[in-house]
Amino acid sequence: MMNNQKQSLMTILFVGATMTAPLMAQDVQTALKDVEAERYTKAGQTLTQLATSAPTADNQFYLGYYYLRSGQLDKAKETFQKGATADAKNQLNNIGLAGVALAKGDGATAKSLIDNAVAQTKSKSQDVLIRGAEMYTLSDQPKQNDPAAALSLLTVADEKDKKNENAEIEMLMGDAYFLKNDGGNAITKYENALAISPNLAEANYKIGRLYLRGKNYAKAQEFFKLAIQNDPEFAPTYRAYADALANSRAYKAAAQNYELYVQKSGTTDPEQLLDVARYKFLAQDYQGAITYLDQLKGKINNPIIDRMYGWAYSALGKNAESVESLNRFISTAPQKVMADDYKYLGRAQAQLGTPQGDSLSIVNLEKAAPMDTTENLYREIGKKFYETKRYDKAANYYSKTIQNDKKPQNNDYLWLGLANYQYAPRVGRDSLAAPMDTAQIRQVKQQYYLRADSAFALMAQKIEADGKKYPLAYYYRAGANYYAYPKDQEKAASAASPLYEKFIEQALSPDSTDKTDYKRYLITSYKALAGFALLKKDDAKAKEYFDKVLAIDPNDESVKRALEGPKAAPTPASKAAPKAPVKKKVAGK
Repeated sequence: MMNNQKQSLMTILFVGATMTAPLMAQDVQTALKDVEAERYTKAGQTLTQLATSAPTADNQFYLGYYYLRSGQLDKAKETFQKGATADAKNQLNNIGLAGVALAKGDGATAKSLIDNAVAQTKSKSQDVLIRGAEMYTLSDQPKQNDPAAALSLLTVADEKDKKNENAEIEMLMGDAYFLKNDGGNAITKYENALAISPNLAEANYKIGRLYLRGKNYAKAQEFFKLAIQNDPEFAPTYRAYADALANSRAYKAAAQNYELYVQKSGTTDPEQLLDVARYKFLAQDYQGAITYLDQLKGKINNPIIDRMYGWAYSALGKNAESVESLNRFISTAPQKVMADDYKYLGRAQAQLGTPQGDSLSIVNLEKAAPMDTTENLYREIGKKFYETKRYDKAANYYSKTIQNDKKPQNNDYLWLGLANYQYAPRVGRDSLAAPMDTAQIRQVKQQYYLRADSAFALMAQKIEADGKKYPLAYYYRAGANYYAYPKDQEKAASAASPLYEKFIEQALSPDSTDKTDYKRYLITSYKALAGFALLKKDDAKAKEYFDKVLAIDPNDESVKRALEGPKAAPTPASKAAPKAPVKKKVAGK
């Protein structure tokens, strides 16, 4: 908040100074600019040297100010007390002690110190008024600030700025309005500061920060770019710019800008480095994330590090390391566990290649699924069960996938249908299911086949609504309807016939991008329709369908025998459910 508009703040320090005063003034100005740019290490070195070589009340104040801004409250208090002892009439160190009190949440003590400092200077010291106001605005925590009190002091200070040349007063007013959530007045004050000092990077940075708070990320980025043009060395801009980019999902650029913040500020703050690791991870630079995490070893006691290691290791395929890190995080910080922790743990366990890993993978993905707002993990669980031929479980989770997705994918309906279709023949034979009698088996099989038909029908409807086709939806619908009525051949044939015909119609005129070879599906469909024709004693129609089979495969022996021998009705398809078209793609979401 302090900038190169600090002539008034410097005045007291250099009254009666020696020939070294210009150099010291330059050093103080540079150090204060370093504080504002969060180059705390550099600022601390300069101000410590000044306070050591010339331990005046003012130099103690500047050193204490550095300690206060960098969060070293005990050192700040000690230094301000030295300054107050060095010159009882100098009120700046009492203002500094008020800042320490505010940082510790002691507003009453802070107010008493500031009010007394203002009274002792009879409200005539612009420096005391400005510094007192600044202390009220340094924190965004309600118990550590008082924007109304800040504005009261700044109003008095502004009256003394007859030529309207002090940009800092406008900046601090903007900060006070920012804390009051009064964005309009805050922007006006920052713009006033820019009118006084057009290249003031801090003003554009803080206007951008207002837009960032309002979630107008594009507008925020515009002002952050201006701030960087004003002063490429003003470090806080890069951190805020990174946040705006991350919220726009530009994670790679966000990580790059956060790294620039680290470089420009020279920070070694573990929490800041952890943020860089987070952005590196979001940018899918997993090794880069681990490189930053490695710098934190032994420097920070934060279980979040284990989380980040776990996520990054999972993405890099270092699954054993990921499982170890995430299990440690979940056990040491259960109150901080979120969906992604279970998600990455489950994915890492799934890749261990062990039965226990597979089982635990499902357990943890199930924990994550209800909490996850970015991915539909029920889809992932359904896929795992389908791949392991647990089709009943797969059907259950694909159903949950659709229920928990605002815009289910076409493939969700496909795999829901296939899972039901594949499980139906297993009813009564699945050793994991409860025992059933023959009637129950028949009824449950029918339920699974009809559920499959419903899923395929919904998929076809969604695809055709987009002006496209998916012929196999009708092929599977036909099979599902036929097998749903094993004791009523006429009903089965009546339900399946129009669906086979619809499949044939679409398969013979597929979409231009459809490269599927439908020959084997057409053969099965023609044979089924021939069988239905024979059931109705329509030999001519049956021969027509048999001829279509031979047009595709002249060597089909079953059809040759059917044409040569008695017209016994062949079954429309193998009892085994057709396999899923693994490589077949359907329309997207």
